[in-house]
Amino acid sequence: HLSPGTEWGLMGLSVAVAAFGIFLAWRFYGPGKELERGAAVAQRFPRIHRLLVNKWYVDELYDKLVVRPLAAVSRFLWKVVDTILIDGAIQVGAFITELTGDLGRFSTTGNVRNYALYFFLGVVALFWWLLV
Repeated sequence: HLSPGTEWGLMGLSVAVAAFGIFLAWRFYGPGKELERGAAVAQRFPRIHRLLVNKWYVDELYDKLVVRPLAAVSRFLWKVVDTILIDGAIQVGAFITELTGDLGRFSTTGNVRNYALYFFLGVVALFWWLLV
C-alpha cells in the first residue's frame, strides 16, 4: 500500500498533467486559431496527425483482431456444425424413422398367417443368436 502522501502526490501530478494538456490545447486551438494552427501542426508532424485522424487505428485493429476472427468462427459454426452435423443428424434420424415406417407398413397386412410367420422367424433368429 502507498502512503497517503504518495497518493496525494500522484493525484496532484495527474491533475497537473491534465491541466497542462488543457492549456496546450487552448494555446493551439483557442478562439480564432483552430484552422491555422491545426494545419500548421498537421504539416509539421504528418505521421502523428495521420495517427490522430485515424483514431490511433483502434477500429482497424479491433476489426482485424476481434471482428474478423469471430465472424470466421461464427460462419464455421453455422455452415459446418449447424448445417452439416446438427441438421444432418436430424435428417438421418428422420430418414431412418420414415424407412422403418415404410417397412412396417408392408408387414402390417392384417393377415394372421403373416403375423405367425413373423413370430416364428423372430423365435428362430433368437435361438440362432443364442447359439452363436
